[in-house]
Amino acid sequence: MLYFRHGFRYLFDAEAEINKLYAKMGDEGAEVDALLAEVGELQDTLESNDFYRIHSKVEEVARGLGLDEVGLDCDVDDLSGGQRTKVLLAKLLLEKPEILLLDEPTNYLDEQHIEWLKRYLQEYENAFILISHDTPFLNSVVNLIYHMENQELNRYVGDYDNFLKVHEMKKQQLEAAYKRQQQEIAELKDFVARNKTNVATRKWRCPARRSSTKWKSLNWGKKSRNHRLFSKKPVPPAAGFLRRKIW
Repeated sequence: MLYFRHGFRYLFDAEAEINKLYAKMGDEGAEVDALLAEVGELQDTLESNDFYRIHSKVEEVARGLGLDEVGLDCDVDDLSGGQRTKVLLAKLLLEKPEILLLDEPTNYLDEQHIEWLKRYLQEYENAFILISHDTPFLNSVVNLIYHMENQELNRYVGDYDNFLKVHEMKKQQLEAAYKRQQQEIAELKDFVARNKTNVATRKWRCPARRSSTKWKSLNWGKKSRNHRLFSKKPVPPAAGFLRRKIW
């Protein structure tokens, strides 16, 4: 219990200050009104942070994570690694930060404690960022997925299963676009190879001119062929140049 109190030290300090202010009110010549105003401000701080429910909140979180079996008065140095991890998680949950950062929080938790944590996060009033390999747990508590791939961070709305579906669809679309691009490059290369020998004898209006244009298109397309498939959006197809008027 003493360890958990560290997270609420400022509240216990406020309570101690209130007691000092009450003691000062008994001094001769004390400005009671001013002291009462200070007490009122400190009292508001305590009440807005559920100070008078701290003990019950600590017991609730400890029970939810299985720490009641260890004992709240146990010295942290006497705990195992898994038990210390639970203590740190409990302290973090009790502090209720505006953004809660959780890295594999289900480690060292059995099924019933995972269920408790799931309900806690579903009702959590602030935001939290969760890193986990526990897919069922992710699906039950998250509604946004951020995915890092090839140095790009993409945002997906929905649970983890929905992310997998959308990501696979996006992957297939990129693969199809890449294959189309490679087919167009192959066709351009074949066209240029068949017409390149006539470049010197044909005028600029003849197919050789178009062959030269296609050759430029092919060279432009080569620059994009070595790009990683999913690192960027598909490069615009080189065939687009075929629709340009060249005379």
